[in-house]
Amino acid sequence: MSNVRSRAPSWRGVIKLWFLIDVIVALAPPLYWRMDSDMTSVAGVPAALFYFLAVNVFITASLVAAYLLESADEEREK
Repeated sequence: MSNVRSRAPSWRGVIKLWFLIDVIVALAPPLYWRMDSDMTSVAGVPAALFYFLAVNVFITASLVAAYLLESADEEREK
């Protein structure tokens, strides 16, 4: 049981780091400008649109992971 407890803080650290990366990727316009200046397409989608879709998926995945971690902690406490 103590082994499970010791793993939880490390996962929390990973989630916090993931959120930090979310902020950097979502709010860093130079990344967008770099993608926008290149008129190539990625998987048939314009690069700028692909960038925003990828950022959306990345942020959503981090929120789902944080929710699942919190739900698992609540279940253990019961």
